[in-house]
Amino acid sequence: MDIGLKMKSKVLKFTINIFSISLIIFIALMIFISGCSNDGFNHSDFKVEIKGDNLIKMPKRGTIDPAMGINAPEITGSSFENQPIQIRPSGKVTIILFLAHWCPHCQSEVDMLGPWIIDNSIPKNLTFISVATSIDKSRPNYPPDIWLNQKDWPVKTIVDDKENSIVKAFGITSFPTWIILDEKGKVYNRFSGSITTKDFVDLTTFLSQENN
Repeated sequence: MDIGLKMKSKVLKFTINIFSISLIIFIALMIFISGCSNDGFNHSDFKVEIKGDNLIKMPKRGTIDPAMGINAPEITGSSFENQPIQIRPSGKVTIILFLAHWCPHCQSEVDMLGPWIIDNSIPKNLTFISVATSIDKSRPNYPPDIWLNQKDWPVKTIVDDKENSIVKAFGITSFPTWIILDEKGKVYNRFSGSITTKDFVDLTTFLSQENN
């Protein structure tokens, strides 16, 4: 065999071996990343109980909300750590923030508000709860527990079930959405969209003073 052909044959075999090794490493890495990213999260593990009637769907912005003054449904569920969480009348004004892991506006909201809440405090006569909802493993930033843990999100978070029962119960149509309930569990306000840290401070200050 010609020396040149022998060299080409060796180079080809070497190239094939390198490609095979690289492919094996790549596949193993993808399996490892996939396993880590899921972090054992199983959406089917999270159940939600609803007591009361669902609220009517949120109207268009600028329209009077017919749900204002109506008793909100009471929610029983759990956190990502399987700790029980309830949304029910507690004698305090309750602020509820609905978050979807794939929603860029929700991600910005968490990025803005998280550090402020860590460095400051929510007034003691207010309750602040977030809802992780519309969870979809086919969409970006999944699973939501890893996302919120990486952001050091300091807010007590209830996990919606696979049917998005909490979203349906509160008539949510987009994300992020804010729900404010008075101390008796009646709807005080519902609105969608991100708010700034200053807006959040102004909101909590106002609600705290109103609830004194």
